[in-house]
Amino acid sequence: MRGLRRWAGYAALNRPLTVLGVERRLFLLGATLAVAVWNATASLVAGGAVFAGCYGTGWLAGRRDPALLAVLRAAARYPARYDPGKWAAEPWHLKIRGRGE
Repeated sequence: MRGLRRWAGYAALNRPLTVLGVERRLFLLGATLAVAVWNATASLVAGGAVFAGCYGTGWLAGRRDPALLAVLRAAARYPARYDPGKWAAEPWHLKIRGRGE
């Protein structure tokens, strides 16, 4: 490993954009849902509960794995390679062969 140089990295470039500690897309989703519930039910408490639930979920998800949303967003672009429904009509069988076979 001789000859390798260490490059200075900037942590701010690798961190996701957050609003009050929650990834900005989740924050805006929670705020939008809270306003929609508030308008639909005419209850500020219901809207606040929805926002608190979305905010708490986003905060916990961000603490658990900050790149989780980026991975899910990237995975949604591509089709699944394995479809368990394809083989539903055909049962799986396991053949155990002895030494003589």
